[in-house]
Amino acid sequence: MKIMSTNCVIERIQPEHFTDIHILYSNKQVRTFLGGVPSNNYIEASFKGMLEAPFPNTYLYITLKTTGEFIGLVSIDEYHDKDLYELSYQFLPQFWGRGLAFEVLTQVIEEGLNYLNIASIVAETQTANKASCCLLEKLGMKKVRTLERFGHEQAVYELRKNNERTRQIFALSGGGFSQQNPSIIDEYILRQVQVNERVKICFIPTASKDAQGYIEKFYAAFHHCEATHILQKDMLDKNIREKVLAQHIIYVGGGNTGYLLEKWREYGFDELLKEAYQKGVILAGISAGAMCWFDKCYSENTNNDFEEWKGLGILAGTYCPHYDDQERKWAFDRWSGNHPTLPAYTLIDAESLHFRNEKLVAKIQTY
Repeated sequence: MKIMSTNCVIERIQPEHFTDIHILYSNKQVRTFLGGVPSNNYIEASFKGMLEAPFPNTYLYITLKTTGEFIGLVSIDEYHDKDLYELSYQFLPQFWGRGLAFEVLTQVIEEGLNYLNIASIVAETQTANKASCCLLEKLGMKKVRTLERFGHEQAVYELRKNNERTRQIFALSGGGFSQQNPSIIDEYILRQVQVNERVKICFIPTASKDAQGYIEKFYAAFHHCEATHILQKDMLDKNIREKVLAQHIIYVGGGNTGYLLEKWREYGFDELLKEAYQKGVILAGISAGAMCWFDKCYSENTNNDFEEWKGLGILAGTYCPHYDDQERKWAFDRWSGNHPTLPAYTLIDAESLHFRNEKLVAKIQTY
């Protein structure tokens, strides 16, 4: 799995990354405040430990999106007292002073606190490392204490999760339970739920006209959750609001976008989904089930001609899944060219978007 920031690619460390990590650990400038350049045996043992580290310890390999150049390593792992998790980072000197560390660490902190299901994160740096102290403060971390470690004075910074209600939407282009079981992106979505109970997840197959096979795949994939589904005939049930608001995740399937929007509005289900979103229920959807969250949708109608529809307007702009399909790409590009001020997100089938409080926080690639 890969997460995209504005300029960088953030991915879990892999065995083939050893050479770059060795170069990083061997750089005298990088290691100035980290105890100096370690031995080759230490580097090899550290790298092996990164690959074998148990969850939620996470080691992330960072590259530039445009060139693929390796720029640094970021980790979240157990702090010295084992009760907290520590953010650590090393970037190659040629990439210092470009704002890349701040960009990447902002992304890692935001995803780490949620994906790893931890309430706070700390970072420790030598007080003599003024640049690192300034970076941590810019990230919103607060200095909570100083201590002596490794023969130097260290400053410990902490950032705690904001417990205010968070609104989240996941827009999938492809993948998910309908194509993969287990699915990396579905597991990622499930980890956003911060509860000590079975995750309550509800499938909405409207766009597929409530296809039974689609529903069966959903239950097979989420058998470990408290799973349920809502058919069109259920949307007029007097208890439907209670059922929807009780969910942790609403997962909308793919199919015909125009049909989905027409039926939801006919039953008033669109307004119920907006209410659920405002109350913190996570919205996820694939293809048509992803396009619907945006201001405008452009997709096939029942005659397989492309047509524009008004979306739910929760997210600004428009969204085109399956952008690797040349016919769809050509049609969407022509249409979006007539809407130059409308933000447009175009994704190939291996990509998904994660929005938090209507802000795009991650572009995720799964293979």
